[in-house]
Amino acid sequence: MMANGAELHIVYNYVSIIIIVMIIGHFLFQYSIKYCLLLGSVFLSVILLGQLISCIFFYRYSSDGILADLSEKYQIHMILIAEIVIIIGNLVIKKIVNKIPLLLSGLNVVTIIIPLFINIVVMAICADQLYNDKRMIVDNVWSIITIIAVCIVVFMGTVCNIVVLENYLNVKKIENEKNLQISEMSLQYDYYMKQSNDMENIRKISHDIKNHLEALRGNVDYQQKQEYIDGIESKLDIYQSYYKTGNAFLNNLLHAKRLEALEKKIEFKVFADFTPFKRVKNEDLCVIVSNTIDNALRECQLMKADNPKIECLVQLKARKIKGFLSIICENSLRESQAEALRGNLVMETSKEDKKNHGFGVKNIKRVVREYGGEVSFNVVDDMFSVSILIPIEV
Repeated sequence: MMANGAELHIVYNYVSIIIIVMIIGHFLFQYSIKYCLLLGSVFLSVILLGQLISCIFFYRYSSDGILADLSEKYQIHMILIAEIVIIIGNLVIKKIVNKIPLLLSGLNVVTIIIPLFINIVVMAICADQLYNDKRMIVDNVWSIITIIAVCIVVFMGTVCNIVVLENYLNVKKIENEKNLQISEMSLQYDYYMKQSNDMENIRKISHDIKNHLEALRGNVDYQQKQEYIDGIESKLDIYQSYYKTGNAFLNNLLHAKRLEALEKKIEFKVFADFTPFKRVKNEDLCVIVSNTIDNALRECQLMKADNPKIECLVQLKARKIKGFLSIICENSLRESQAEALRGNLVMETSKEDKKNHGFGVKNIKRVVREYGGEVSFNVVDDMFSVSILIPIEV
């Protein structure tokens, strides 16, 4: 507590508490600013509640004077009681705070923090005036009890807001998980339906094999025979593009990407094991894989635009290594791009380069870092590679 002449300094003390909590939470524990602001406000509310209860407890000893004039013995006792209340309050409130989701929308934060700030202002004014000049706020102990009752009610209202919000977000989480399961089932159904349709088409081609052989046995020019065989192979290639990675989402995605590569005459290879593992969500895996492949296909397409006869390769490798998921995507690279990227492998490119090659890199980095993983880029022998390492639980 401070004297009346230093009331502004008290405000600085309270603000500094919130700022310190925000700095520690954000830089040491990597919490968001909104979440740290919420934690700081809750912590400050508990501190002020402890000070207010301590003032009320020693109100009877002040007689006609003020609490600031009490002897050193009483001052020490007031501090001890305030600290005990703060410690107990923090232990109790910790269970509630742990239920606050780390990622909150602005509206959720405002819903919780407005009652908290009102509570902080009321308790700060009452505690300070009661300690320094009780006549400005209260006339008797019942006024004090009323004030603290109001503060406790407002604080409990805030706690209820947190609990209700936590329950609401849990319901939304369950709803999203159900929707995701439905999407997975739908994708699996589409995947197997496509396989079924393709098998039917393969049977039709097989039925015509004899006719194809008869056509080839005839006296046909070698060049025409070669074109005829290439035409049949191109039809069969479409039905050889299914993958069994252990993940229906990625099977479907890779099938679509290979068809896109075939259409653009780009060689497409996949050596991937995405058999189920904990922690990484399917939608996040799709963001990583689709963006890396899209970037690779885009670069190869630009190479083809410069030289239609050039051979281009996109290759995806994925496997689990000692508790980590390793994903490597390699693609052919234009010579001009190879020179530019060798000197700047953090992918902080110019506007033109971003348009040509950097699309989606930020999304890849964002998702990988959410799981505590790392992304690196490399250029070797005119081949560009994206290497991703994510810690997982198999």
